[in-house]
Amino acid sequence: MSKRRKTTLQLVESRISVERYRQLLDLLSKSRNPTMSSLIRDILSGKAIICKTHDETFDLLLDRMQSVQRELHAIGVNINQVTRHFNSLDDPLRKKALVKTLERQLAQVGKKVDALEKLVKQHFPR
Repeated sequence: MSKRRKTTLQLVESRISVERYRQLLDLLSKSRNPTMSSLIRDILSGKAIICKTHDETFDLLLDRMQSVQRELHAIGVNINQVTRHFNSLDDPLRKKALVKTLERQLAQVGKKVDALEKLVKQHFPR
């Protein structure tokens, strides 16, 4: 087994300008470092500081996609109910009326899928 070397740690203190401190706070808020100390240690040791960014346009896209998904789900539930009712009927005229209802709901599904496709193409052009 390998033995670990004990390293003696030393406390280092420094004073910096308010502007530089604000820059470090901004960098800390964007980085994956949990504390200012860990951020400064990474800077002093020359490690790459990985910053995370957040694009709010994708939040809007995801909200809209979720809304369309809920609408599609509701239409699907309606189609299932109409289909069950259709299968329980014997009267051909009532079945014909239900088929028209199903056609309208399937047209709605087509429109929602087209809207979703347009939304995705706007945000992810080829």
